[in-house]
Amino acid sequence: MTPQSNLLEVQLGHVFAAGIRFDTEVEYLTRSASGTRYERLPLRRSKSARTCALDSVLQCVMVLAQLPRAPWLVRLRRAARSALGARGVIDDDAMLRCIAAINQGIAQVAAISAQALASGDLSCRAEQIAQVALEVLQSGDLCLLHYGSARSSHWGVVIGVEFERGSNRARTLLLLDAGASEPWACAHNVRIELEGVAGPAVHAGPGFALSCRHLTGEACAVRLLHLIVLKPA
Repeated sequence: MTPQSNLLEVQLGHVFAAGIRFDTEVEYLTRSASGTRYERLPLRRSKSARTCALDSVLQCVMVLAQLPRAPWLVRLRRAARSALGARGVIDDDAMLRCIAAINQGIAQVAAISAQALASGDLSCRAEQIAQVALEVLQSGDLCLLHYGSARSSHWGVVIGVEFERGSNRARTLLLLDAGASEPWACAHNVRIELEGVAGPAVHAGPGFALSCRHLTGEACAVRLLHLIVLKPA
């Protein structure tokens, strides 16, 4: 049996965030006194790392707590912006402050740092983080991923994971990144592949070995930094 036939026999599955649909625009299930309905998920492209991080928090909380856009979006954005403060650093502590300030429908938050994982190998750390993300989505929860290239870093919502059926091993993280183009007829706009090693075409370097591709065709080499897991009340 050739290596190529082995690859062909791998059956891939996908799991996406609960309450999300994306026939055209990305929509999420909301609940109110008048019942349940799908609304368009708040999406806007921004080149500001601060705004992207803030929007990622809002998307996670609104999907998990099933909060309608009106009147919650303006309230939550104001609370998160205040908690984020004027500092330029958008680390996991700043993100946790945003989530705490919003304080809507989130029962538990856990942060996982790549540096804190036991394995000394960067690829193994990435696989551990991706596996946690897969299990989080399968349990109906959500998580925020902090990832970075040699030039910049981003926070995005892990909206889906591609995995191997049978072994249940994560292969690709599907992200909704507010810094990338708005998706259409799919939930994600960024793919981070764990199997394929980033090559010279995407400027791979020491510590940046994962291939990251946008729907627009942009590509770069990245590493995974932090994962924040959110659970609904």
